[in-house]
This record gives sequence, C-alpha cells and structure tokens, in this order.
Amino acid sequence: MYQETIYNEAIARIQARRLHAQRVQEQRTERIYAEIPETAEIDRQMRSACLALFRALPKEDHAERVKKIEGNCQAADAMMRNLLTQHGYPADYLDVQYHCPICNDTGFTGGRPCACLKREIGIVGAEHLNAQSQLALCSFESFSLSYYRDLPPDKYQIMERIYQQCRNYAAQFQPGKSGNLLMIGNTGLGKTHLSLSIAAVLLQKGYSVIYDSVGALIHKLEQEHFGKKSDSDTLSMLLECDLLILDDFGTEFDTSFSRSVIYTIFNSRINACKPMIVNTNLSKSDLQEQYGNRILSRLFSACIMQFFGRDIRMQKSLR
Repeated sequence: MYQETIYNEAIARIQARRLHAQRVQEQRTERIYAEIPETAEIDRQMRSACLALFRALPKEDHAERVKKIEGNCQAADAMMRNLLTQHGYPADYLDVQYHCPICNDTGFTGGRPCACLKREIGIVGAEHLNAQSQLALCSFESFSLSYYRDLPPDKYQIMERIYQQCRNYAAQFQPGKSGNLLMIGNTGLGKTHLSLSIAAVLLQKGYSVIYDSVGALIHKLEQEHFGKKSDSDTLSMLLECDLLILDDFGTEFDTSFSRSVIYTIFNSRINACKPMIVNTNLSKSDLQEQYGNRILSRLFSACIMQFFGRDIRMQKSLR
C-alpha cells in the first residue's frame, strides 16, 4: 500500500483538475450565452428534454417516449454544435474538457483506480522521496564543457558526445522504451549533474523520477523492512517510477540485505523495461569484484558512459 498522505495528495490533485475543468466550462458557457444568445435557449431545451427523459423511464409506454425525447436531445445538440462552428468555435467548445477522458478526472473507472490516479501517486511519491535531493540545482544549461578543455582531443570529444547523448535521452525519453545508462568515472566529473539534468527535463514533462544515492535508499528500505517506518512503501515507488536514478553506486555498506535489494531493483526494472540511470565512481573491474556476475550481468546491459577529466568542484575552487 502507498503511504496514506501520498494517496490523499494524489486524489486531491485529480479532484482539483476536475473542478478546474468544470470552472472553465462554466466560463465558456457564460461567454457563449452572451455572444450567441440562441445557445441559451437551446441549452434550456436540452435540459428540459433530459428531465423529461428521466421522468419517462418509469412509465409503461416509456420506450416510444424515450425514443422521441432522445431524438429531440440529439437535434438540439446538433443545433448547438452547428451554431458554435458557425461562429468560429470548435463543435465541442462547451463540453467539459477533462484532463483524463477515461475517468473524467474522478480517479476511478469501473470501481478501480484509473491509470491517471496510479500515475499521479507515482509522481507524488517521487516528489516526497526527492524532497531533500539536489534535483532543482542542475540543468543542461548550467553544464559547461569548458571544464574538459584541457583533455586530449579524443577524450574531449567523448565528453561532448556524452553531453549530447544525455540531452537526446531526455528529449526522446519514453517510459518502457528508453534504455538504461551506466555512468562511470571519478568523483566530480559531471555524472550527477547530467543525470539530474535529465531528471529536470522529465519532471517538467510530467514523468515520475526518483533520484537518490544507493546508500540513502538502502537505509530507507532497511527502516521499512525492519519495522522502524512501516507506513511507507519506498520499494514499490522505486520499482514503478518512470525513471530511477541511483547515485554513488558502490559506496553503500555491503550487506546481504543491500545486495538482495539492489538485485531486486535491477532485475525487476529491467524485466519491466523501466529505465534506470546508475552512477558510480568504481571502474568496471572494481564493480565486478564487489558485486559479481549476478548483479553486473544486469547492469552491464546498459549504455555505458565513461567520464574523463579533472574534478570540476576542484577546478571551480581554483578559479
């Protein structure tokens, strides 16, 4: 189960969308009534026909009456739409334009949670997990290739290519279709900055993105697993978000629990075609020694980006 506060916040957001859509429809109706007075009379006729339809249902001869009333409703609706198009408006201008046409922004369809509610729960959950992260601090615009200028030309071109690949990844991202990225390199070479820049673009598009260090996430999961914080469901959110960014992979405290969790996350998300970005300061050989084939066979299926350069934080301090 999702944490109750996350569920309630997601429901509240969807209800707010519904109210907004209805307010917009009311404002449009007032505008059209003033601009095209005939529409007010047609709308009155349609409401009257609907009331007559409701009253006709219990009567014995309701079949014929219903058919006639439905015909009147359809004729009035056609007149309304025709008037709208004649005056340069879309035919459906007075329809309520719900954000989700499946559930009409109720959050439920057929008595079950709608896909839009599940998605909103994922977004809200990601926001809660990301509350203390650096997500707001990084963007592609604030990333500078000037810090790699002293590299040999071939290494500089690699960093240029990585930067462009990350921009393309963000621009073309599709849940269930985009691949995984493994960013390898020493501390301070831009791995976190670029992965958070991707996250910033996707969050603006409405995708659910979770970013944290592996160590911090393992700590949260340990607290929940051993009953110290039983009202959360971090693992579900990690498995279900559109993009999961795991930073500082390889620096977490190595235990049987952490290995089990890491394998579960990698295996579940890769099998479900849910993209991940994994950042590590360890080399391939170090990763192999620390984790073995069971985990790394899953990880090395990603697009591997090898970062080069000198610690950017150190360069900034010297400028």
